[in-house]
Amino acid sequence: MRAFILCDYEGATGVVSWGDEENTLGPEAMAGDVNATIDGLRQGGFTKFVVRDYHSEGRTIHPASIDPAATLIRGKSTPYPYGLSTDFDAMCFVGAHSMAGTQTGVMCHTMNGEVHAVHINGKQIGEIGGFAYLTSHFGVPLIFVTGDKAACDEALDICGDVEVAPTKFGLSRNCGEMLHPSVSRKGITEAAARAAKRVKEFKLLTTELPCTLDVTYHTPNLADRVFDTGGGQRIDGCTVRVVADTIFDAFKRFERGFQ
Repeated sequence: MRAFILCDYEGATGVVSWGDEENTLGPEAMAGDVNATIDGLRQGGFTKFVVRDYHSEGRTIHPASIDPAATLIRGKSTPYPYGLSTDFDAMCFVGAHSMAGTQTGVMCHTMNGEVHAVHINGKQIGEIGGFAYLTSHFGVPLIFVTGDKAACDEALDICGDVEVAPTKFGLSRNCGEMLHPSVSRKGITEAAARAAKRVKEFKLLTTELPCTLDVTYHTPNLADRVFDTGGGQRIDGCTVRVVADTIFDAFKRFERGFQ
């Protein structure tokens, strides 16, 4: 079986600030969590792994630091959709963070920090929900999420049935109570193994189609720029709406606003 492993930074073991990217902690934390995930998936029967460095410019993970059984997609997040396809049996989200505005979400935000809120057919989602919908579009279930406790709770709320492994417990946006890396990675491996062993049980996340995607930005000028490049409908000063036949098409138009 083949797994797509999307890896972000903010939910990784031990990090609480974007300043941690400036030393070895951030890259090592991401790689350690990825490798722990691969260990668990392997126990459950997966043999092929594609890791997508999803953070910032996609160049945070050092290629030599991940399990040799995996390939690594590095670089800017184009072409859309980040390497996802129908060729995978499951998706895992490693280092996930909660959506913008989450009270105890470590480094919580949605997309690039300019976004205040995202709604699909009226339901607010963050990046976890966005990828749960997107991977489901390809017929690939999201089976495992690791990140801070707030991210894990968000994954359970949006997906219902998904295995999770918390790496830390947020106290504020840039402060949290950390699990020791050995404890965090043990939990990650165990949860990933559980997910792999029952991969056929997970359901795809679906919504009514055509779908309505509302993106609310922090300021009107940000919405101006996105509206001018990505089109859609202007709902109010800060909100742009896209109506599309599929989730994939909706998010693809959303992504154009960042180019």
